[in-house]
Amino acid sequence: MKNVRLMFLLLLMVNCTTDSPEIQERSDDLNYQVLNCIDDLPQLKITNNGTDSFDFAIYGQDYSQLYSQALSTSENTGWLELSNYEVIVVATNDVVYGQKLELTLVPCDAMEIEIDVNNGLILVGI
Repeated sequence: MKNVRLMFLLLLMVNCTTDSPEIQERSDDLNYQVLNCIDDLPQLKITNNGTDSFDFAIYGQDYSQLYSQALSTSENTGWLELSNYEVIVVATNDVVYGQKLELTLVPCDAMEIEIDVNNGLILVGI
C-alpha cells in the first residue's frame, strides 16, 4: 500500500510543472517594452488590403506633408514614427479620390490604418 501512495505522489509531482522559462521570458519582455514607453513618438502603419493601388499621404495640422508613398495591393508602409500629434491620413487613386482620417495622437501610440477589401480607409488597430 505504501508503494501505491508513493507512486501516486510521484505522478502528482510530475504533472504539476510550471510554465517553461521561455514563455515567462517572452511575456516579461513584452511587459517591459509596454511599461517602459514614456515619451516615444507615435507610430502609424498603413496597409493596402484593397483591390486597387493607392497613393497615401500624411499631413500635419498645418497641412505640411509629413510622408507619402504609393502602395499596391497587399503592401504596407511598415511602422512610421511621426513627430506631429495632429495628423490627416489621405488615400487616393483614380477611382476613389481623397479618403481621409483625422487623428489626434499621443506619445507611445501605435495605430494601424488600412484600405479594406471594399477600398475604404479605416482605422483597424490601436
